Amino acid sequence: MITYGTNPGMGISVHEAIPVPQNESEEKALQYMGLKAGQKVSGIKVHYVFIGSCTNARIEDFRSAAQYIKGKNKSESVKALIVPGSQQVVKQIYEEGLDKIFNDAGFQIRQPGCSACLAMNDDKIPEGKYCVSTSNRNFEGRQGQGARTILASPLTAAKAAIEGRISAFESLN
Repeated sequence: MITYGTNPGMGISVHEAIPVPQNESEEKALQYMGLKAGQKVSGIKVHYVFIGSCTNARIEDFRSAAQYIKGKNKSESVKALIVPGSQQVVKQIYEEGLDKIFNDAGFQIRQPGCSACLAMNDDKIPEGKYCVSTSNRNFEGRQGQGARTILASPLTAAKAAIEGRISAFESLN
């Protein structure tokens, strides 16, 4: 499941095409996101990836992302942020060596906090840029004025960071 609009309910499979808007609110959401009905989300170019915050920021989330990322490098066109959900998770990331995997791949590890989830510090997403985020909200301006937030799982976000675009997993093996 991945979102294409400006609320978490506007979600589809990565394999699906964006549905035809059913009302004015959905039409406005697609316009804000720069997307069109019938377009596939797979292939959308990604500028930022945000894995973490208070949702999808458990050690299990970072383990699965690190397992996929290990030995790879993030796309040069992507800024990728890792924001653990607590000091305990930060401690585990370092104890398990996940920090090395993330750093080697070009991801930036932040301290626990809101970070790019709600653009309350310097981790703002610029206007018109796409961010695949593991947070739980994607309303207009959530990650910065004009930012286009696409909600996804930590694993899908990690894949987007590596490839520089949204794509589906054909298999996890």
